[in-house]
Amino acid sequence: MRSLSACLLCICLGFSARAGAQDERDPGSDPTTPATSPAPAPGAREPVDLASGALPEVSDAMLEPIEAPPRVLSSWRQAVTLVQSRSTSLATARARIAEASGRSRQVQAGGLPNISANGSVNRNLLFATGSTVLGQGGLTNNVRLPYPPTVWNAGVSLRQPVFDLQTWYDMATSSTAVEAAEAGAEDAERLTFGALANVIVGVITAERLSEVSRVSLRSNLAVLDLTQRRTRLGAASAVDVLRTQQEVASARTDVVQADETVRQQRESLGMALGYPDAWGVAPNIKLDALAADARAQCSSVADPEQRSDVRAAKLNVEVSEQAAESVKYAHSPTLDVVSDFSYTTDPRSARPVLWSIGAVLTIPIYEGGRIAAQRDVNVAVATAARQQLTDAVRNARLEAVQTQRGVTVAEANFALSRQARDIAAESARLSRIAFVHGTGTSFDLVDTAQRHRAAEIDVTIKEFEVVRARIAALLALSNCSL
Repeated sequence: MRSLSACLLCICLGFSARAGAQDERDPGSDPTTPATSPAPAPGAREPVDLASGALPEVSDAMLEPIEAPPRVLSSWRQAVTLVQSRSTSLATARARIAEASGRSRQVQAGGLPNISANGSVNRNLLFATGSTVLGQGGLTNNVRLPYPPTVWNAGVSLRQPVFDLQTWYDMATSSTAVEAAEAGAEDAERLTFGALANVIVGVITAERLSEVSRVSLRSNLAVLDLTQRRTRLGAASAVDVLRTQQEVASARTDVVQADETVRQQRESLGMALGYPDAWGVAPNIKLDALAADARAQCSSVADPEQRSDVRAAKLNVEVSEQAAESVKYAHSPTLDVVSDFSYTTDPRSARPVLWSIGAVLTIPIYEGGRIAAQRDVNVAVATAARQQLTDAVRNARLEAVQTQRGVTVAEANFALSRQARDIAAESARLSRIAFVHGTGTSFDLVDTAQRHRAAEIDVTIKEFEVVRARIAALLALSNCSL
């Protein structure tokens, strides 16, 4: 686009020079003989050095860069640290691990001793006089009743399950549930890693496009300035000015849209880092480093079924199937050993201290169909879990194939986009040459400039799509840990 502006400036100055030179030539001189251009009038614009390709300086409020974000991400390590401490997805995954661990302890508690203590105190408020038996002393008369007015009681009870098939079976199930929660947390880390890398790439891409749109606007403003000069000299028409003004208006629209995309991407990065504010990316963060950090944070797997989400789905199937199998043990009898120790201050008791031990056998006979209904529920849950596992395996395998192919496609698109950009640049250059020699039109000039600008933007997008594709291919066959 700078070449386009320089060429148009050359045209403008060339027409000016030719007009002055024609007036100073002798009537009989050879029209092909060059003449020396007169010095510029006082107050006129200085001519542009055509050999250096300089462009006239233009100024516009929209050429100012977009406002700086309130926060800037300086390194990938900082991003990982913030995500670890502020990501709601990771916090939810850790909470699910804690929930599974708590449920496991609840199940295990069903097979451990249950010890409880109790105490009571009774104080009588209404009294009478009568006879009562006090300990071993026999009947005593004229006693204030109830006697004693205050009675203290204390006791300790012990219950130890000895035989409980369902509890023992559920202990193994609860351990599997913890493993499933841990695998789910690993997959949450993998997805969070991928989302974080993508949003960082998105911010850098949006900022680069914003810069490209401003460079294009600056070039179009310079072209408009040169076209207006030519119009004043009679070398261009009002249609040429309108065309360049349309191109400037289109470039302004691109700037507005690019700036809004930058703001949205920065806000997305802030949300990914756990902040409601917009975050920018420091210029020293390299995209190649993102792929290197991804390889350092993630361990590759040979088979997509070894990925954390597939492992979590397999473990969920195992948990649901064990839960369905556990229901049948609810009909089995249970045997508990119980022991009670008590102490009382009531003198009417034969012994203030009592201690007993016994066994309790419980045989379920009929519970209203609750166990059968629970089994139906667990079987349905197991069926749904198996279907989710099937989907997880299919998606993992398809994702692995598509992402690997996506790298090849992205690299091919990038190469083709660069070729198209070079062709568009050459086409724009030839259009300028044709316009200089009078064989081209201003429409061709503006059209090829538009194609060149679109090609430059496409190259920028395709370049970052290659980085995204490589990260996606890595995550498709990896387990990550932040």
